[in-house]
Amino acid sequence: MENIMENENVISELFEIDLVDSNKEVKNYKAYLPSPFIAAALPLRDVKKNLFIRKYNNITLKLTGGEKVPFGKYGRLLLTTLTTRAVINKTSVPKGPVTIEYNSLNSLLKELQLPNSRCKEIKDQLTFFSNATFIFEEKQEKTVQGSLFNDLLDENYGAGETVKATKVSTGIIPFMDNIQYVDIENRKGEKQTAAISIVLSEKFVDFSRKHSVPINYTCYKNISSAIGKDIYAWLIYRNNGLKEPLFVSRDKFVEQFMPVEDTSRKDQIRTNWAYLKDMLINIKKNYYQELNIKFDEDNTGFTLYKSKAVIEDDDKRYILITSDL
Repeated sequence: MENIMENENVISELFEIDLVDSNKEVKNYKAYLPSPFIAAALPLRDVKKNLFIRKYNNITLKLTGGEKVPFGKYGRLLLTTLTTRAVINKTSVPKGPVTIEYNSLNSLLKELQLPNSRCKEIKDQLTFFSNATFIFEEKQEKTVQGSLFNDLLDENYGAGETVKATKVSTGIIPFMDNIQYVDIENRKGEKQTAAISIVLSEKFVDFSRKHSVPINYTCYKNISSAIGKDIYAWLIYRNNGLKEPLFVSRDKFVEQFMPVEDTSRKDQIRTNWAYLKDMLINIKKNYYQELNIKFDEDNTGFTLYKSKAVIEDDDKRYILITSDL
């Protein structure tokens, strides 16, 4: 698991947040993210290898790739577009792969609402996704009547007794079946990428449609920190299913977003928690003002209370990121 605390310059970059100009009218856009990637996210930065494993609670996410796996804030933004395209094509393509076409890389950047100067970053992430596969494993534990498994239990197992059953679900899912594009170079040596055709795999399309969460893409994009994007999406995801107040311990929150390999290092856990707490405060102030959160006085964690939903699946206040193309 990557150690994001090894370089102070990396930390300062990760925690940079773009503030929203409150006097500027903002058009709100909607996108989708797969919920397992909210719990166990992409790497925060380039891990410089083709394997990345994240475990959190009952979810294990293993990413494999060609040269590298997708990562960082641009990998996250591209993932939202791929997922959104998979979800919204449900009517026109009810089953099977989904094909996405752009006449140029600049058209994809326009959908991502990024400047053309980010061509290299997005093309790199597109290449990483095209070669990447993720292995997803989820474990769900339930206490059930032993009678459901009579054939497996001892004859002396009492009637009405219960057993703990663990259901394990796994899947090997490529993001894409294939991708094609044309690189053009003019007489001045200037290069552009055109005629992009992306075929999302049937497994990724099906996975996205079953396990996606609608997010406010406008806010998500404006948070320049990769960790900030993950926390923002997680807050929306948790609030969507929240019925009772939820206490989140400091250690669990650190384990999810800034894990410390040596958990005996309490000083490192405290340092990471301080960063994450500041991030939560900044997100509430600038991106999720209606977030109902209370930090414990003894600084051991925080409690989430049901907040007004940021976005519903069919929220008319939001335009899909694909709408302006």
